[in-house]
Amino acid sequence: MTERQQQIMEIGKGMMEPIFMGQLPELMKNYKDEETDILAGLEERLGEVFQKAQQMQNADRKGKICTMGISCLQSSVLTENYELRIDLYDKEFYLDSAECCTYWKPEFVTGYLLQDVEYFKKEIRFKIPQIKTYELQQFIDGYLLNYMYLLAQFFQQILPQVLDKTKTLFQEVAEENMTVIFGEYMGKGIVVVGEREE
Repeated sequence: MTERQQQIMEIGKGMMEPIFMGQLPELMKNYKDEETDILAGLEERLGEVFQKAQQMQNADRKGKICTMGISCLQSSVLTENYELRIDLYDKEFYLDSAECCTYWKPEFVTGYLLQDVEYFKKEIRFKIPQIKTYELQQFIDGYLLNYMYLLAQFFQQILPQVLDKTKTLFQEVAEENMTVIFGEYMGKGIVVVGEREE
């Protein structure tokens, strides 16, 4: 990391950390207020992708689902859409050639993230003149991890109950010990539901 990149990271962190921490209580309150709708939206998306998996299994194009991957896409970050991709994989995992996916936007988080990104882009220009677009993006990529950590905790807490509500369809298409991972698309992730392999 160059001295300039280090300077941008330090200034950005000093600017944004208090904002992120300050709005967490509001974000959590808004989530609680809208929890029913948020979970219903996620349940709907999961129901759709489980139905798609069932159709593929009936056509012998996909095996039993062993892993669900929930991913943040780099393209979604660049377009500031912040949709998550939800993939269902059989025992072949990333080698599973029969794509079965849907998208879900966690708007209860993305609204805050978009505000933060706009604030950062506007304010950093006063502190670092002639900042380049790629330098802004490097900081935003790192800052996004705060929200990804929040979403990982969210999925750990709510996915078991959401999967339970879609249990009939879920049980038909998935292995009993299906694992759910959350992280980069086709990259590293953390287990949010299921056995954690050592």
